[in-house]
Amino acid sequence: MSNAGRPKLAKEIKEARGTLEKSRELKNPMQPAKVKKEEMKVPAYLNQYGKVFYRFYFNKLTELGVLTVTDLDTLGLMSAEYGRYLECQYHIQKNGMVITGTNKNGSTYEMVSPYISIANNCYKNYYNMMSRFGVSPSDRQKLSTFTPTEEDNEVSLDAFLNNN
Repeated sequence: MSNAGRPKLAKEIKEARGTLEKSRELKNPMQPAKVKKEEMKVPAYLNQYGKVFYRFYFNKLTELGVLTVTDLDTLGLMSAEYGRYLECQYHIQKNGMVITGTNKNGSTYEMVSPYISIANNCYKNYYNMMSRFGVSPSDRQKLSTFTPTEEDNEVSLDAFLNNN
């Protein structure tokens, strides 16, 4: 079965963009629990670059209130692809894009490093997963953020204190 069309975005992302239409919302949507920052458990299968990436995006996505328990595996996979991509880039930088191989007869030949193909596949997988979280460059431009002013904070604090 094909996944034709654009991938669906989370309700929170649509709300941040201002594109959420009540008529298109599901009547009984699945509502997985939101993840809190204290609940971070970095997957053991990630390399050092993937772990840094996971921590960074875990914090950012929990701040936005987008990350749920059902997203954790996908975030781990996206982090793994990113980590592998960087690992390949470091290997290519160190050893070059062309490597020398030896066949059964003992003669040598040059070929493109297999790390280039691995890096390309990792990048494609990573880029496809980025849009699922709304963090690709084009998705980021569509998100609006709210930064409270001092006046907003004072009014909210006063309102809170006066109501209790």
